[in-house]
Amino acid sequence: MTEIEDNSFILNLTSVKAINSKKESFSVPKEFRKNDAQLVLPSVEEKLPKARKKKTLQLSSEKNAKERLTEISKNHDQHASLFTGLGTTLPLIVKKQKSISETLFSARSFEDFDIHPHLEKLFLQVSCLKSRLGILTATKVQEETIPVLLEGRDVLVKSCTGTGKTLAYAIPLVQKLQEIQPKIKRADGIYALIIVPTRELALQSFEIFSTLTRACTWVTPGYIIGGEKKKSEKARLRKGINILICTPGRLLDHLDSTACLTLEKIKFLVIDEADRLLEEGFENSVAKIVSKCNKNRQSALLSATLTKGVENLAGMSLFNPDHIGTLTALKEDVEECKEYAVPKHLKQFITVLPAKLRLVTLSGFIVDNCLKSGFKGLIFMCSQNSVDFHYSLFSGVLSPILLQKEHKCKFYRLHGNMKQEERTEIFRKFKSHKEGILLCTDVAARGLDLPSVDWIVQYSAPPSVEIYIHRVGRTARIGKKGNSLLFLLPSESNFSNLLADHKINFEEILYSNFLQSLLLISDAVSLRGKASIEDCASALQTMYEAEVYDENKLHESAKEAFANFVKSYASYPKNMRHILPFKALHLGHIAKSFCMREAPSNLNHPMIGHKFSKQSVRKKFEGTEKNKKPMKRKLQAISEFDSGLSTLKSELGSKHKKKRTLM
Repeated sequence: MTEIEDNSFILNLTSVKAINSKKESFSVPKEFRKNDAQLVLPSVEEKLPKARKKKTLQLSSEKNAKERLTEISKNHDQHASLFTGLGTTLPLIVKKQKSISETLFSARSFEDFDIHPHLEKLFLQVSCLKSRLGILTATKVQEETIPVLLEGRDVLVKSCTGTGKTLAYAIPLVQKLQEIQPKIKRADGIYALIIVPTRELALQSFEIFSTLTRACTWVTPGYIIGGEKKKSEKARLRKGINILICTPGRLLDHLDSTACLTLEKIKFLVIDEADRLLEEGFENSVAKIVSKCNKNRQSALLSATLTKGVENLAGMSLFNPDHIGTLTALKEDVEECKEYAVPKHLKQFITVLPAKLRLVTLSGFIVDNCLKSGFKGLIFMCSQNSVDFHYSLFSGVLSPILLQKEHKCKFYRLHGNMKQEERTEIFRKFKSHKEGILLCTDVAARGLDLPSVDWIVQYSAPPSVEIYIHRVGRTARIGKKGNSLLFLLPSESNFSNLLADHKINFEEILYSNFLQSLLLISDAVSLRGKASIEDCASALQTMYEAEVYDENKLHESAKEAFANFVKSYASYPKNMRHILPFKALHLGHIAKSFCMREAPSNLNHPMIGHKFSKQSVRKKFEGTEKNKKPMKRKLQAISEFDSGLSTLKSELGSKHKKKRTLM
């Protein structure tokens, strides 16, 4: 009996050696060796129970040792799955450029505007600015715009994000309305119309006008936006609104169906974020609205960038305008501006990382900022599904981990497919709180003034430099400091050269720096003793995957997010496909970053078709011109801002078209 037990003991040791020899062949990427001395996996002997002095082993002890060996083998496989096959990540060649920045503040306060010094109400309005908004000094764009509008001239304003463009037109507009004698009443109807591209921007502008009009309570602001109940909006319109802030689609809807709404008395027309309106296909809608407005009006058009489309919109809505912030007057052959002004106090960073490590690296970034000091940040993602998936995942796994470390981290989400009541509530909550992380799509990329945002993270490459600029413009506003971080895959590293060509300066930061922050939560992910970066990253990835496969809804959400990521990647603009090559995308590694354990080829997904494989996706998105055209229509239909009605109409028309038969 003793011999049998001894032999089994020897057999166990043999199996240990086999595992140990396998572990020794496992290699660690160089960047991790540089940053952490404890990168080697703990030896199997250390993990095993200490050998007893007696030669005999109890059956239970033998069973426990085998289970422990199995667990160690699984852990080794997890390390291998996350940290093998990463490829080579070359450092970026950072080109220092002479960046373009606009002078933000002027030397003048609001009291120094010597346009109408005899009007006491102007100073009443200034005191309102001081007491309620805490603003004493005008920005450069305000200094140049306010006098022109007070004199009654049309104006075209081009200024980078975060320079106070809203107040530049809001102050003179309210001032001129309160000058009207006899005093206007809410029952008189609409005197000023402000058109904005998004619902959140409409709500933000409404809050600013509500603050300003407290100095002249007889002037009534209001708003109409998509997603609200039309019945309640009709009631507000019947009651009376003097300053109407709206989105184009909703206004056209009311113009067709609400008898009490007319634009015949319009004295002031403002088109805010004109470039964004054009991007979302609102040019025809704005043209219809302008045609219904009173011809004897004063107009202002504001944009962060200057393009051919903005010129066309200006020609349609402005009469002999003054140009503010434009280097040269617009000409017919104007081209899109290739140099963008960014806030002076904005620090921009890029990290190049393997696709497999995207999720744990983002988690390391969040842990680093939440544990060191509470922070407020926006994380831009490529699709609504990706926002929903990561919101559920982080709220279910990462938030409780941070709570164990006595740091509360609240996650929010915002995208165009949410109910309007929920969007409004989340927008106001995030705006009022000092800390929090907002996961969002580009619906939050333009015009929104979110106070004290420390970081802007772009989790995937933007489809253009212009969109990059507008995303990072959510921080470093009105002279405050801010930071931005862009995630790039190794195949996307040429995007950094594109930024440099547009005079945008950035610094590279190694993704291993963020992974190292995961050591701060090693105890929270059930790791004891000296844990390595790999241990922490693998343990966290395992927790994420377990959460995904335990929750059916989350598992389906992961599939949707993965499928939409690939679809959005395949639909990058033609001029960006050499910089963001779809063929270089490793679908298996991308699936890993969405916590998918199945191979992409085994995913049956209705959005893709039969089998989800490189060949099927490439054939669909990168096929002949015949295959490309339907894809363009489909993407247009799933846009956050597009109604999809034009697409549906054209598709129905093609279905009912009769085939001709030859006799």
